[in-house]
Amino acid sequence: MTNQEIFHHIENKNHRPVLQYFSSFSDAFYFFFKKQDKLKLLDKHQIQAIFDDACIYMYDKIEAKQITIRQMTSSVKTMIFGIGKNMAFEEGRNEVKYHSLHSFLEDSLNKISDIEDNNDDGFLRELQMQHLDKALLSLSDRHHALIVEGVMEGKSNSEIAKEQGYNSANAVSVEKLRVFKILKKAILEIQKHDEDWER
Repeated sequence: MTNQEIFHHIENKNHRPVLQYFSSFSDAFYFFFKKQDKLKLLDKHQIQAIFDDACIYMYDKIEAKQITIRQMTSSVKTMIFGIGKNMAFEEGRNEVKYHSLHSFLEDSLNKISDIEDNNDDGFLRELQMQHLDKALLSLSDRHHALIVEGVMEGKSNSEIAKEQGYNSANAVSVEKLRVFKILKKAILEIQKHDEDWER
């Protein structure tokens, strides 16, 4: 489908052929981005969500006449790939940060489970559990559910999106990043408060 045909269909509110055309290169989008080293942490659901967002963004721009046929210097497909690439790299950066924060939480849980039940270590384990419990209590119900389902139950972002009403797996990933930042900050503040109190 040519740019002219795409613009004509959108201007005439004929959505179906345009959306069918867009979906025809979703696989090419996926395989293109899986070759990018910086995007290897993204799973298929995340890349599909990014592709959908890029298509919607482009469609809305044309429909709102914020871009005209005369301004087009390349094909609509190429522009969608470009928009998606920017979105994907941003998501990739978020995913790296998320995995780092996810490891922080898992390390905290592992340290607690690794300590044996003798007198001194039992006290230390109880203290660490208190830090984690206090931090978890500081989260909203929605954020707490993300921790329970995403970390403790090991559910995928797609499963969480369906159960909790998020727009996409990508939205869940971004929200997880926000939650782990809040949780990490809360744990560190609680630990610092206890250390200051001991002094």
